[in-house]
Amino acid sequence: MWNRLVSGMSEELATVVAIDGQHAWVECERRSACSGCHQQSNCGTGTVAKAFPLQAQRLRVALTIEVSVGQQVRLGIPQASILQGAALVYVLPLFCLLAGALLGQLWLAPLLSAGEGVTILSCLLGGLIGFSLVRYFSNRLDQGRYGPQMIGVVVPVRILP
Repeated sequence: MWNRLVSGMSEELATVVAIDGQHAWVECERRSACSGCHQQSNCGTGTVAKAFPLQAQRLRVALTIEVSVGQQVRLGIPQASILQGAALVYVLPLFCLLAGALLGQLWLAPLLSAGEGVTILSCLLGGLIGFSLVRYFSNRLDQGRYGPQMIGVVVPVRILP
């Protein structure tokens, strides 16, 4: 099952809004996961999702098929990149935050003969370093095999009279 999850792709429909050399700019509509739940009226997350309007997200995608402006295309995002992105965004800052706290508590506080203030500052510094690393690595992962890929053009269905 793990191989199927990692080797698969999540698909999304997008509209081509511009073509720029070997890349196309496409827009995808952001959707909230709260639209299908039966607990919408009792859920705080559903209330927050209703308060913010959904916006189109613009992406730059390498041209792998011939498209024109206005066409709808299917984009694929590898499952592996989604899993690695989630690990990058959630685990790395948390790890750096905890490492900063441990460093402050076990090394800096005794070295400086200081109290909890040094531990708190080193914890915050570790979190800041973690978020900086996320930004650095996410800029590198956007390109190549981790970014969205064009799978095909959506052909409208015509109904014969």
